[in-house]
Amino acid sequence: MSKRFVRGIKRIVAAGALLGLWFCSPAALAQTRLTVTGDYAFPPYSFLRADKPAGIDVEIMQELGRRAGFTFDIQLAPFKRVIESVREGTVDAGMAVLRSAEREGFALYTGVLHNSTYSLFVPRGSTMAFDGLESLRGKRVGKVRGFFISEAFDAEVAAGRIAVSETASAEQGLRMLLAGRVDAISGQSVVTRYLAREAGLADEVQVLAQPLAPDRPAFLVLSRASAMPDKERLAQRLRQTLESMHKDGTIDRIETRFLR
Repeated sequence: MSKRFVRGIKRIVAAGALLGLWFCSPAALAQTRLTVTGDYAFPPYSFLRADKPAGIDVEIMQELGRRAGFTFDIQLAPFKRVIESVREGTVDAGMAVLRSAEREGFALYTGVLHNSTYSLFVPRGSTMAFDGLESLRGKRVGKVRGFFISEAFDAEVAAGRIAVSETASAEQGLRMLLAGRVDAISGQSVVTRYLAREAGLADEVQVLAQPLAPDRPAFLVLSRASAMPDKERLAQRLRQTLESMHKDGTIDRIETRFLR
């Protein structure tokens, strides 16, 4: 048997193994359980209802698991802990993570769960104006601990030109704002409006017209440090499935039920 023939056989076997792995992956992945963590105080996207995870992103994940053949064990925690868990690999995945250069080092980004607009909220009747980060110099701004706004915002904070007061949740930020402890709070627009309405505070706060940061996608990410194998292949499958859920209107329908 010639060496050339043997090499040819090896190439065919290797190609067959790869094809078998890919085409059999739905059945193989059906046995895969992923631990996923998300923010416990981010309604209507993720929150605890009777101590159980609920919200838009939770329902998206449940449908994603059904379509992609995964079982997701969803846990909710303060957002800073979400990021730390993904960084350390104590969970397999994190929900609703914004992209940043620093996070790319420990998180493998898959598909988009939802898009986020981050705005500044001030007390009703406030004369504060916002037309760029320079207008926040000398101001105290509240933000949820662990949330990333922009590298430019972080640079202003690091230089001491903007003072930041961190909170455990957006709801705590609203209370801080109305107590006069900060000039404004940064918040995901849908979440902050939802919380203000639920707390009966919708008439006490107002959103400034110019967004604090452009619309940005919030991703499902895989932890690069977790023990889960074949992360690149898993990320591709999750990305493709989420894209199909956006295209066929599934995600819009889930959002609509919570935002009516």
